[in-house]
Amino acid sequence: MRKEYKIMCYDWGLSRDGFIRHYMIAGPGVEDYESDISDSNQLDLEGRLRSLIVTEKAQKIKTAVKMGQPAENGKVWRPCYSYENDFVDVSAFYSTLQKVTFDAATALYIKEDTKVNAVLWTYMAVGVYCNGELIAEEKKPAYKPIRKKKFTIPLKKGKNILYFTCDNLGVRDTRNILGVQILDRRDEIRVQMPDDTCQNVIYEMESFLDQLKIEEDHLILPSEAPQKTSIAFHPISPDYQIMKQPLRWQDISGRSTDLPLKEAVLMTVKCELDGFALSRDLEFTDRVKPEYTSEDASATDHYFEIAKRIAQVDSLNRGSFGFAISNLLARKYTQTERQTDRDLLFETLDLIEKRVDCADFLVCGLLRYMHNYELDEELSKRAKDVLLHYRYWMNMEGTDAMCFWSENHSLMFYMSAMDAGDFYPGDYFTRAKMTGRELSAYGKKKVKQWLADVETYGFEEFLSNTYMCVTFAVLLNVIDYTEPEMSQKATSIADQLLLMLSEQTFKGCVIAPMGRAYREVIYPFSQGTQSIINLIDPAAPYSYGEGWLAFLATSKYKIPEGLPEKMNENLETAYESGNAKIYLEKNEDYILTSVASPREADYKRWNNVHVHRDADTDLDSQEYTKSMNECFHGTSNFGPGVYGYQQHLWYAALDPEAVLFVNHPGSTTEDSELRPGYWHGNGVMPALLQTHGTLGAIYAIPSEYPVNFTHVYCPRGRYEKTKVEKHWIFMKKGSGYLALWSSGELIPYHDRIFNCEFRVYEKTNAYLCICGKSKDYASFEDFIHDVKGRKPEFNSGNLSLHDKNGYHLQYVKAEDDTQYID
Repeated sequence: MRKEYKIMCYDWGLSRDGFIRHYMIAGPGVEDYESDISDSNQLDLEGRLRSLIVTEKAQKIKTAVKMGQPAENGKVWRPCYSYENDFVDVSAFYSTLQKVTFDAATALYIKEDTKVNAVLWTYMAVGVYCNGELIAEEKKPAYKPIRKKKFTIPLKKGKNILYFTCDNLGVRDTRNILGVQILDRRDEIRVQMPDDTCQNVIYEMESFLDQLKIEEDHLILPSEAPQKTSIAFHPISPDYQIMKQPLRWQDISGRSTDLPLKEAVLMTVKCELDGFALSRDLEFTDRVKPEYTSEDASATDHYFEIAKRIAQVDSLNRGSFGFAISNLLARKYTQTERQTDRDLLFETLDLIEKRVDCADFLVCGLLRYMHNYELDEELSKRAKDVLLHYRYWMNMEGTDAMCFWSENHSLMFYMSAMDAGDFYPGDYFTRAKMTGRELSAYGKKKVKQWLADVETYGFEEFLSNTYMCVTFAVLLNVIDYTEPEMSQKATSIADQLLLMLSEQTFKGCVIAPMGRAYREVIYPFSQGTQSIINLIDPAAPYSYGEGWLAFLATSKYKIPEGLPEKMNENLETAYESGNAKIYLEKNEDYILTSVASPREADYKRWNNVHVHRDADTDLDSQEYTKSMNECFHGTSNFGPGVYGYQQHLWYAALDPEAVLFVNHPGSTTEDSELRPGYWHGNGVMPALLQTHGTLGAIYAIPSEYPVNFTHVYCPRGRYEKTKVEKHWIFMKKGSGYLALWSSGELIPYHDRIFNCEFRVYEKTNAYLCICGKSKDYASFEDFIHDVKGRKPEFNSGNLSLHDKNGYHLQYVKAEDDTQYID
């Protein structure tokens, strides 16, 4: 019987950790969602909406699955492929409230009747069916952490259809994820497509895509490309008008020789089947290089060149639309207005009226525009109408997907409320139910609270490669459009922001741990904060930085003197921001920088009044808003075993291209919109301790988290020399040396990028990073010999790391009740 089955079709085994990786999917279906429910607490509101979005699961369903045919939800069945992904992952970002649904199906083949234990991993509401019978259910979606539900699958001899119906609330970054992990009899189970007719062709397409490689200037094809295989190259631009254009596909069907690709950075290879496609993204990481501007221009001329670059962009790409306000400001300043700019102002007002996520960015920019430039009568009337009906805070009338509570967003909302109220003091703001004077006073009070909090505690989104630019821009509005005392405080905070970035700059680029980060952590020279560093030092690499520096054109703020010197000075120091303690060691040879995890034993964190609220808690205070943000966007009180979000915890680097770090990813593939992501953030935080030239880390992944490996980012092509052993990586560039030791085996791995990653498939693992200077060693080989002589040891029983030089790190699991959101 089994022999006959093998002849019939190909099939798959389970993943290393027992996950089913092969599914068909119908959807996702996405439709606008509206509700009359309101709540002054947006987090509580979204939790209630998640409960209401769920549809009741039937006890029995039909499980017919046919490629290209509609499922019960009306969506058409298609193959679901994502390179070596343990999950069905259609996570996405939704700027307005949406109802998200999809069905998924797979098939398990086994030789005899049996029952197997399994785990459902999801953030969604899910009904699990085996051969049409409901066998498990997760009844309510949650934002974080991921839900784990054990269940039993009753398998019959032969083929069994597993069918899943999934619901979620689409609001901003939304985790539409489903995973099934088989706990026993893994070697006996084979995975099939629920539709036999497409099994072989999907197997062949997946096999082809899985084996694609990048080597030097070539895309390496493992075999003859299947029919209807094509390749497209992605433009890389901040401009929505460029990025919204459809890709141009080149047919490579039947091609078996390698493809020389001289200029491509990011490409997609896809194999089509009956109108559906399986695809894989690949990236020439070594081709992503720093961009430089003229070093010789005066400060005024240099800023004008920056503004011209911003002005050249039609509007900032936001995926399904563009944000044009910074570009409009830049074009006004550079006197390069376009005929379409008036239309873009109306589009900006439309987006504000829809209250898309980050509409507060647009309001903040629009108000700056109105302070400095005249609107015609029609635009003026439209702007007034939109601003009078805008929702300036979460306790005001309306339901939408806007994020209010993060550090940058909260100040944007506060300042915009104050500023808009000042523009229309005698008018009535319908959602706020206040006059302009009242709204201005309300916003002013909250701006003052924000400034006082940051003065006292520092930034929660400290050194963020994205959000420091946003915060800097809104601080300029506070500086320019408030009374002298508030303006002076905002100036001092802006100065501190630039000083922190400058001190963390190494060889022209910000290399820093961050309160919130994105994928640019693998390319520090391209991150948004480089726009600010290049502004200060024209010799530093440039980045577009979302165009926020356009605000500076009409601001009275002056960049403090002495910052280039701070960028270039040697430092070995520790300082605080938020709840974090940041360690920094930089010199002409290397930089090593991290956050402490945990803080010293006698450290007392600020109190989270959202979690620990009582009857006297002021729910409309900045203290409460900041506490909500800690719950949603992650804590800066780092501790071993605490769930992470977007926090980037450490770097070692020999220059801005030759960087090194380790993280515990939030997904098993780069093809995910999850936060934490593959390279940015951590699913679960490690213990970390930095001493002079040395950084240790211990990860202990709990059974409640499904990603069971940590990985190293080490772009070997960007170093002059690398040497890789089973437990060691050694690197050299310029006058600096790096070594990384892992207690588990370092296994090279390639996903979207190649020759950059090592995985360690251990739930508990220790790392030791050691930095060195060439002047202290006779040779690179002498450095290798010396650091190996430190003989690091990791005791997996008591979770301790030590070496012969006296380094010691002990892992003690921390608890943090702020990191759970329904």
